Amino acid sequence: MKAAAVFAATAAIGIELFGIAASADAADSLPIEPGYYVSTDTPCQKASNATLTLFDGVSFGDDHVECRNPSTKKLPDASYQLTRQCRDMQVDGTPWQKITENYAVVGPTEVIETNSFGKFRYRYCKQSDLPDPWNAVDLKSTIKQPGR
Repeated sequence: MKAAAVFAATAAIGIELFGIAASADAADSLPIEPGYYVSTDTPCQKASNATLTLFDGVSFGDDHVECRNPSTKKLPDASYQLTRQCRDMQVDGTPWQKITENYAVVGPTEVIETNSFGKFRYRYCKQSDLPDPWNAVDLKSTIKQPGR
């Protein structure tokens, strides 16, 4: 399984697992459990690149996207705005673009993301409940505990 080997090799590098780099202001970090989040309409055991994201305690990461300089701000309505610079890692020379997403925290293990593509609801999944390769990735160097 070539994709699993590439994913595992990337995970060994550490924080670049999902293209997450730098750190955000810990005071406004989302009050949710760090780890993998999967679309609520997908069972944890059926997660895929299309339905899964990683919250490292500061920012969310997505496959094939490199992001840096995340900044989180709590909004008056109790939601959070995450702003960062991102680029597509699959296309050489892709310019960095400012990305802004809003997150409504439903609870300590569930969020609703609103971005330019629409609204997406995610829930936390225990790593052991995920399929290969995500259930075997060592996240110790990836997960941060800002302000906690």
